[in-house]
Amino acid sequence: MKWKVREFAELAGVTVKALHHYDRLGLLKPARTAAGYRVYSAADLERLEQIVALRFLGIPLKKMGVLLDRGAVPLASTFRRQRDILEDRRRLLDRAIEALADAEQSIAAGTAPAVILQKVIRVISSQDIDVMRKYFSDETWAKGREHFDDWPSQEWQALYRDVAAALDADPAGQAAQALADRWLALALAPAGAGMRTGLHRAWADRDHWPPVLKRKIAEFNIERAVRFINEVLWIRWDAQREALSHTGTSAPPRVGEHRRTLYRDCTAILGESPAGPSAQAILARWRAIVEEEAGGDDQARAAMLNAFRGRTTWPAGLKRYWASLYDMDAETWERVADFIERANDVSGPSPTSPTPPSGPRSPSGSSEHPPTASSAHPR
Repeated sequence: MKWKVREFAELAGVTVKALHHYDRLGLLKPARTAAGYRVYSAADLERLEQIVALRFLGIPLKKMGVLLDRGAVPLASTFRRQRDILEDRRRLLDRAIEALADAEQSIAAGTAPAVILQKVIRVISSQDIDVMRKYFSDETWAKGREHFDDWPSQEWQALYRDVAAALDADPAGQAAQALADRWLALALAPAGAGMRTGLHRAWADRDHWPPVLKRKIAEFNIERAVRFINEVLWIRWDAQREALSHTGTSAPPRVGEHRRTLYRDCTAILGESPAGPSAQAILARWRAIVEEEAGGDDQARAAMLNAFRGRTTWPAGLKRYWASLYDMDAETWERVADFIERANDVSGPSPTSPTPPSGPRSPSGSSEHPPTASSAHPR
């Protein structure tokens, strides 16, 4: 069977506009007539059913291509992740329904409306906090949940306001560096390894936070504050690195020799095709390293990828710093990173490492993750 676009849209119960959009994204590309008109087949209908199902599960369109083209390996972890999200929503809805039922009974009993409203607000706010449970172990959550009761804390709120007022200041200046000192003092306050790991995971997944917490991010301009403090700190660390180099000493190594060897080996094949056997061999080593560092954690691996792919927006000092960890200039380091990313894009996700791995480790010790980003997360 063959259908023209309007016939197919009516058959499938979607709009023509949606079909055009899927075509532009490469998700559903029908055959074309000699005159260039779209012609859909039964196979296209099956593909469209898969797209509709994934959309229902809440999976973004931009991520569907890999899932649909690479088979069941990445689908397993994706479905598990989406199921967790839906179960969280169900628990929140159950609690909201219970709170509203209690409110109705309180109204019937003559309780003051203001008291009832305050109780409902507390329940709803508590639901938002409980969404964050998934980033922590049960033991860590039981001990650290109070960090989220009134996020951000008064100390962080004051710091966010002061950073917002200094966004146009010189990052190398005394005022900006003083703000960075305050930031580090709060970020490095005792919290326990489990809490810090959970905060890293939560911040990397902030796109999935509930709306009330996203509003807090916007209210205090936290994203921009993080970028500003990162730039301030990278200027500081870059200056420290330069100072050490003039004394004939160097900072303690922050990148394992296996990573340094990998990057050096990659410089020898930068002129080859990213799809060639040499490039794919480098990629396999790269993936193995990151799989070990991520410990099989999908969220940790995703955070590493996001930071790695965002390197084009890093401050110059940050790029020079990471290049120095590999005994390279910034230009060479960027060429190697670009080459590895192209090799990964050609290859697609591997069965053992569905998310491509990252590059060097930051001064904070987290792979390719801005050292201050997780500290902006609720504490």
